[in-house]
Amino acid sequence: MNREEYKKLWRMTVSFLDDFRRNPNPDSLQEIDSLGVFEGAFYAGLVEEMAKEQNFSIPNWVYKEKYYLSEPFFFNGLSGDSRIITALESPLSFKTRNIFIGANTFSRC
Repeated sequence: MNREEYKKLWRMTVSFLDDFRRNPNPDSLQEIDSLGVFEGAFYAGLVEEMAKEQNFSIPNWVYKEKYYLSEPFFFNGLSGDSRIITALESPLSFKTRNIFIGANTFSRC
């Protein structure tokens, strides 16, 4: 993922989280078919996390095979011990999709 793709994904994520946390609504947890492979997997993990956070039913679409990566992805080019820590603390909704992020990634929002 290049720098511009990362920025775009992060802007989408922050916008989604801000909107969702201001007005938690299970109807807003809709599938977006136009996302790329990585973005779709990330968004599915995010929707699953937000549904859990609000005690909403997790939408069935997040479990589609296309929302799971075959290769692991670590944010910020982590290596060595940092990868191990991130793999351990990454939320399950992302870990199962082979995406590894810090436990506090969404705490800003």
